[in-house]
Amino acid sequence: MIRIIPIQTAYKTKIERQEKLSGLKFKCHGSCAFIGEDVSPGCYECFHSDAYCCGFMLGRDVGLPDVCNKNCVYCFKPHLVQQNYAVPSGWRVQDVGKDAARKFLIAEKDKITTHCKMQYYQFTGFCEPLFYLPVIEQWMRFFREEIDPLMGTKGWAKIYTNGTLLHLDNILKLKDMGFDEVRIHPGASNFSKEVYDNMRLAVKHIPTVTVETPSWPPHRNKLFEMLPIIEDIGVKHLDICQIEIYSAEQLEKIVKTVGDVELYQAFYPMMDDGGLVEDIMREVLDKGYSYSVIDCNGFVKQSKNALTGNSYWSVLAGKYPPEWEKQRHDRRLKCDRNEINPEKSSEESRYSVDDIVSLLKENA
Repeated sequence: MIRIIPIQTAYKTKIERQEKLSGLKFKCHGSCAFIGEDVSPGCYECFHSDAYCCGFMLGRDVGLPDVCNKNCVYCFKPHLVQQNYAVPSGWRVQDVGKDAARKFLIAEKDKITTHCKMQYYQFTGFCEPLFYLPVIEQWMRFFREEIDPLMGTKGWAKIYTNGTLLHLDNILKLKDMGFDEVRIHPGASNFSKEVYDNMRLAVKHIPTVTVETPSWPPHRNKLFEMLPIIEDIGVKHLDICQIEIYSAEQLEKIVKTVGDVELYQAFYPMMDDGGLVEDIMREVLDKGYSYSVIDCNGFVKQSKNALTGNSYWSVLAGKYPPEWEKQRHDRRLKCDRNEINPEKSSEESRYSVDDIVSLLKENA
């Protein structure tokens, strides 16, 4: 049975759960709730306008079928399920796509008031992205050879995978392409040993390895078993997502699996997890694990489009909040002698409202 929760009830319940969690931190107007030192830089593009994200839904976005070797109950949309798939040998990135990216990014760069704009290259889809390595390789060559120099910043490149194909050969290919982050979804394989073993290989070669898996109630026990394992492996970040409802087919499968489902409307309809993510965060805090945990909940989904286009940082200053400046400056390819000192502490570099208004006037 499906029960629709009013957003007032859903958000009130979420806030009450958060208030009971000692050690929870907030960024970005309160929309980013996490524990640990900081979230992955790969999460920043969801929260700020100074973050161009070139995101590919591999398969459909590049004129190819959506193929995955798993068939998760909660997967967003239907796809072909098969254990092997090869991109046609003649597939090439079309010049029209490159021209559109160049034109858009030149315009975007001129809008921003900070000295280096941060861009993100994201490869995901209703599929297993590692089936599409020839596609990814062509786009990454374009990004690294043309877009990074154009923007003056080394863009953050991340790829999503269920981890089953993340063997050493593919890991080294991703490393050679210049990937900064791999996001692994162990829930797709029911937290298999094979995927954990692949994680152990990945942390040796990829700068940031993140586990991103949903707060799916049937996985509760497996999720708690996972926590000490990924600590031992050396995973840097854990992203726990609430289930987003994209399609009627997806919702029908979920209801058949779990029975009663409570939904509330954010940017997408969201499945309430009954407090599972807060329970996971509490366990991580109690055990003192070193990785961060972000709660990718309805607040994020509700706010994402507004924050990436119309946040007060965008409207008033056209830049990141200062506490997130350093990561961008560390990735700049060329410097401006007048740029903000990236070594300043967050408190030293924090702007007042008057500072923001002054910046707005200066850049009018």
